[in-house]
Amino acid sequence: MAAHRIGLIGCGWIAPFHVAGLSQLGRQGEIVWVADPNPEPALALAREAGARVIADYRTGLQDIDCAFILVPHHLHAQVTIDCLEAGCHVLLEKPIANSLAEADSIIAAAEQAGKTLMVAYPHRYKKSFRLFKQIIDSGKYGKLIMLDSLMDDSVEGYLAEWMTHKATLGGGCLFSASGHQLDIMLWISGDVHAAYMVGTRGRVPMEGEDTAACILKFKNGSIGVVRHTWASPKIRIWYTMEAMCEKAHLILTCTPLGDQNTEGVNCKWQTRIVALGKQEELLLESDEGLDLAPEIEHFFECVDTGRRPETDDAMARKVSAVVLDAYHRAAVDEANV
Repeated sequence: MAAHRIGLIGCGWIAPFHVAGLSQLGRQGEIVWVADPNPEPALALAREAGARVIADYRTGLQDIDCAFILVPHHLHAQVTIDCLEAGCHVLLEKPIANSLAEADSIIAAAEQAGKTLMVAYPHRYKKSFRLFKQIIDSGKYGKLIMLDSLMDDSVEGYLAEWMTHKATLGGGCLFSASGHQLDIMLWISGDVHAAYMVGTRGRVPMEGEDTAACILKFKNGSIGVVRHTWASPKIRIWYTMEAMCEKAHLILTCTPLGDQNTEGVNCKWQTRIVALGKQEELLLESDEGLDLAPEIEHFFECVDTGRRPETDDAMARKVSAVVLDAYHRAAVDEANV
């Protein structure tokens, strides 16, 4: 099968991770061009990917069959619809859009075009998270009672101007980045009955919250707790998810061994899963980090077979709907920022 011809739209912080992921997949995909209004990162990424730079992504859509859309959130709807209408399959960085109305317009365009649309929630495609879910689903440690997740993060060093405004970001850190935790929780526990959040602005100069906590009640009876900060003075364990079951605590941790903000794709990682019950059991230890290859491989598989992605447009809309509902409740109670 011929390699998929890819246009990479947006050359910000996450773009090198896509290039690295594609390089691991060998001949499955070839980056034809990159597009970004800022020529400096576009030229650097083009050199790394062996691709050309174009000023306007719309001029190159006839040369590709897959578009990787890595642009600021407020641009997601228009860019995605342009690519779908041009006949391209789309891998779109999360969230799907800044509003449910925009999400619905994207979903309608994908249905009309008959193309694969996948939203990038990469954690669920990693071996560690798939094992974590498998262990919970096995029932070995009894019924799941609560999921508790913390992302301890700092945007110092890569806070872009568009991230400081609600109109372009879509809200605060809960809307922009906590979808990584919410996607996993919905994947494990199913639909949400109710969601509540509180937020504050710690030290990041932005309009929305830089630190948030969200409590979820799932229809299956379990509880979810999402905690997320962009204002950490020192990142300890970047990502922690704990499943409290009847017989043990299952704890998954992803820890950068360097500075992920400055080292980017070159940062080394340690990922572990432990079970804390009558005794401690080490269930996994690996160097898996921000590796996007499994996510991209799933996207290509869906393009080739017509299978719906696990993180398709409907799933991504559901994640955004949970956050926006929690925002609405917090606005009524004046509980956010």
